[in-house]
Amino acid sequence: MSKEQDEINRKWKDGKSAKKIFQKDGEQRELFSDRKVKAATIGFYHQDCQTSKSTEKFPHVRLDEVSKVVYLDKKPGKIDYLLMWNVSAEKPSEVDEYLAYIKKNNDTKRLTVLEKSGNQALILLNAYMPSSSYEKVLQSGTVPSAPVVAKEGYETYNVIAPDPRGIKKLAHELEAIGDVKIMRVGDYRSKVSGPSLTDKQKDALAVALMNGYYSWPRNAGLEDLARAAKVSRRSMQERLRRAEAKLFPHLVKNYLDKKK
Repeated sequence: MSKEQDEINRKWKDGKSAKKIFQKDGEQRELFSDRKVKAATIGFYHQDCQTSKSTEKFPHVRLDEVSKVVYLDKKPGKIDYLLMWNVSAEKPSEVDEYLAYIKKNNDTKRLTVLEKSGNQALILLNAYMPSSSYEKVLQSGTVPSAPVVAKEGYETYNVIAPDPRGIKKLAHELEAIGDVKIMRVGDYRSKVSGPSLTDKQKDALAVALMNGYYSWPRNAGLEDLARAAKVSRRSMQERLRRAEAKLFPHLVKNYLDKKK
């Protein structure tokens, strides 16, 4: 999860209601007049849904979607679904309390803890919900652009709208089954997922990894890597240093962002 997305999730209360965003025709026309592809972040409290009720009850718990929703059976007012979540909290005890609550919840059919370590747990949840917010997203014509995050009662949806009117449609559809907070609406801007490395820099990193250069203690030195790659020691050193200078700050930043 990016730092920006995490910040949005933590501060959903600052969002504007969908009614305030869309109630004025002038604002609506101005927002969607250019017909550009739009991106939006929407916070949604799902009425009578286990996800919203449980994360509201346990405000220090955060759920990160790991898998897409699988529908096992659909009946009016009762959908049988399967979903994988990563559960995290500030303390391991808070995760334990949350899992115990979910296991005993009337909407839960089966809870399987696949992996647990410290203050995080990977779970597979088979449960019931009254309606599907995910289906509302797909029916609106918008496209999910990131996994759903649930915290403090609200599910956070990041969507892209090829037709900007889809955002308005989604907000109105969700309001029929819960409370909606519009966190952000704007032009879609693509983001580069990582630094750009040359082919020679990528090859140098691959040789370094395969030969244990980044092991502790190191299993190979620069001269060993140079011989393996059939280049000079100086060339190998330069390619590695340039690749590391590009890559490592990016990796460290992503790691620290995820820990926040």
